[in-house]
Amino acid sequence: MSNVEIIQQLYLSFKNKDLQRIDQLCDKDIEWITMNGMPHGGTYVGFKAIFEDYFPKMLSNFKEFHAIPETFLDSKNQVVVLGIYDGISKTNKKFQVPFTHVYEIKENKIIKFRQFTDTQRIHESLN
Repeated sequence: MSNVEIIQQLYLSFKNKDLQRIDQLCDKDIEWITMNGMPHGGTYVGFKAIFEDYFPKMLSNFKEFHAIPETFLDSKNQVVVLGIYDGISKTNKKFQVPFTHVYEIKENKIIKFRQFTDTQRIHESLN
């Protein structure tokens, strides 16, 4: 499986809420770095910290939150994804915000994720 295919599988697994498949795609010590301006943003290490701490807390702010990938750019051991966050906050405000995700892959496992987005627009939807 190519690096782009690994990342495409990750987004599909998120869409299908398939945590078992996500776990298979990620290294046990994956580093997940979200922008400090995101709700509960920061650095999380390991599957448990990411999926039992970060995501439940972050997603609790939204009725819907989707990361929709549009473009996948392959660069040796990294894949850059350009896309749109599309969602509805608990305050019923809709938002669409562009994102860039950078993944690092080693031995067919995702070892690092970095997020870049306009966190101000996401925060505006929360008020």
